[in-house]
Amino acid sequence: MKNFDPNAFYFLPLGGSGEIGMNLNLYGFQNQWIMIDLGISFENKSGIEVIMPNPQFIVERRDKLVGLVLTHAHEDHIGAIPYLWPQLRCPIYATPFTASVVRFKLSEAGLLEEVPLHVIEDDRVVTLDPF
Repeated sequence: MKNFDPNAFYFLPLGGSGEIGMNLNLYGFQNQWIMIDLGISFENKSGIEVIMPNPQFIVERRDKLVGLVLTHAHEDHIGAIPYLWPQLRCPIYATPFTASVVRFKLSEAGLLEEVPLHVIEDDRVVTLDPF
């Protein structure tokens, strides 16, 4: 996607839109991107299979990714973080409860010390330039 208008506001769903599971939505503005959620989905055809969104678009532009904002701690919104964050390597922003669940997942995956995890208190407004 080469012909982006830097003054346009883009919404790019890479997973989860119109379905339940594996949420990953991108918003683009002024040549920067913000990711909302990074979840998994489950399918139970012949046992349980974990399905994750394909983040390739933003992996190729990770220098333009200002952060990952988590809406809440359900698996379909945070479950892919231990698996896909190493490709993204961006700061994560979450409320206290969601951050505690993510810390546990990152600890299990041996990533806790690598991930910049920022806790957003309920009454705080966060600006991630240009968002």
